[in-house]
Amino acid sequence: MASVIEQCQVAPPPGGAAEVTLPLTYFDHVWLGFHHTNGYPELRYVTGDSISVTFSETDMDFNYLIGDHPRNAKDFYHFVPKLGEPKDAPGVQLAPVLAIQVTLYPNLGVSIGFTNHHVVGDGATIVGFIRAWALLHKFGGHEQFLSHELIPFYDRSVVKDPDGQGMSMWEEMKKQNLDMRDIMTPPEHKVRGTFTIKRDDIEKLKNLILNSRRRGSTTLTHVTSFTVTSAYVWTCLIKSGDAIGEEMIIDDSVMESFGCAADFRARFNPPLPQSYFGNCIVVCFNLYDVDFGWGRPEKIEIISIDNSSGISMSISKYKDSDGDLEVGWSLPKTRMSAFVAIFDHGLSFL
Repeated sequence: MASVIEQCQVAPPPGGAAEVTLPLTYFDHVWLGFHHTNGYPELRYVTGDSISVTFSETDMDFNYLIGDHPRNAKDFYHFVPKLGEPKDAPGVQLAPVLAIQVTLYPNLGVSIGFTNHHVVGDGATIVGFIRAWALLHKFGGHEQFLSHELIPFYDRSVVKDPDGQGMSMWEEMKKQNLDMRDIMTPPEHKVRGTFTIKRDDIEKLKNLILNSRRRGSTTLTHVTSFTVTSAYVWTCLIKSGDAIGEEMIIDDSVMESFGCAADFRARFNPPLPQSYFGNCIVVCFNLYDVDFGWGRPEKIEIISIDNSSGISMSISKYKDSDGDLEVGWSLPKTRMSAFVAIFDHGLSFL
């Protein structure tokens, strides 16, 4: 458990930030949820707006939480904040989009938990915000310390919508019974585990695939680290289900797929700036080089993989070496145990 020391609302100082309104694009609409408002949604900041910041303290084992071994998934929910409830105002509904919680582990370290509404931006946007915040904190709040790619690009007009997809999606979203409230709930029977695939093992997997294709009728000259890592861990996941006797119901009318998001910024014509602030989807994160001035993070956890309607994983660069990848899973305990054994066994035979 975490004991709350202080909870406050933090806003820019008077005159410290200009009021701004950002229209939504068709990338944003899929993350919306509404009760009864019919007005077209937008992101806005007006003087007096603030975000919730919570300071807490815990006696939980810091080293347990930052470990790679399977840990109870619900333990982490003590250290991430909930978004506040939406509020009704004349003609509109106002929903908070960000909350932060800082938790102290006495004599060991701190954790910073972020909860954000996805309508504000994708992983690249939030990671960019964290990187910029860390640099400003480390070097005293001077914007000149930020590189060009960390200065948010807010111009939504660069996302062209000649066919009116945004409005069509908005009309469909209004028909859905969705909710702007934070509905993340701690899972009761899941554990979180982190698995590292070393660069040498990634190269062995690549060579295995390339050599098998050379012996076949299809020529393949290149395969990415992301591809072989995703394929390997997903294969281990399927085998783990069989190992615990999970019943597989084959229904030819239902499509099962492995899907991955992709950052679309560079694929626009012309390309969007990498610092574009909003949703353009991205899948692989690297936060292990973020430094607020206290040193690099010991562990990054993506809490939202607990609550997927399917099975989700997170992938990031490994914290201690280039070329290695770190994969995070949230699975039922029995399946996680089977996955660990299959994952380790497979790598030992490369």
